Amino acid sequence: MRVRTWSAATTVAAALLVLTGCTVDGPDPAPEPSSAPAADDEVKLPPRPGDLPVAGKQDDDVCTWLTAEQQRSLQIGGGQPVIKHGDNYNGCGFLGDTGAARFAIGVRIVPEPIELFLDKINSSPGSRQVYALNGFSAVQSQIGGGESLGCDAFIDAAQGQTVWVNMQLQTPGAMNADQMCEKAQTAAHSVVTTVQAQS
Repeated sequence: MRVRTWSAATTVAAALLVLTGCTVDGPDPAPEPSSAPAADDEVKLPPRPGDLPVAGKQDDDVCTWLTAEQQRSLQIGGGQPVIKHGDNYNGCGFLGDTGAARFAIGVRIVPEPIELFLDKINSSPGSRQVYALNGFSAVQSQIGGGESLGCDAFIDAAQGQTVWVNMQLQTPGAMNADQMCEKAQTAAHSVVTTVQAQS
């Protein structure tokens, strides 16, 4: 299968968003679950340890949230600003290749509280799980009907601000759900670590 461009990858992501009703390298280990999977309709998050300074950041800023070392660890290349489709969120896209699997990782800033944004997501039953990332909560989710396409992590970054990390598989069947979600979680942990270090 040929490598699709990030534009094509974001087109697929945008299509999934329409369906849901809403528009690496370092010692960053995959985060451990802080609890059993939460019920899809009632995600309870502990208080944030503070606010990550993500509000108002532009695409170029977001592209610095995965360092060169983290990119090597995640097996992705340098980031490119996301292609905007209407009112798409600011963010950055990274193409990756494990040798067996080609994939894309998108990092976006959603100017909404995580609880409100999650209400717009058509999560696959049982796919939501809460993780702690350096004290910040993240909610894992997969799109209902699109479980084989990727996995998302939504970070409770600040008051009224959610960071959305999307891992999208481009080689069908090359990763299972656990592998895709681990990649999304590791990327999310890396983002939190970098943004904290930049603060």
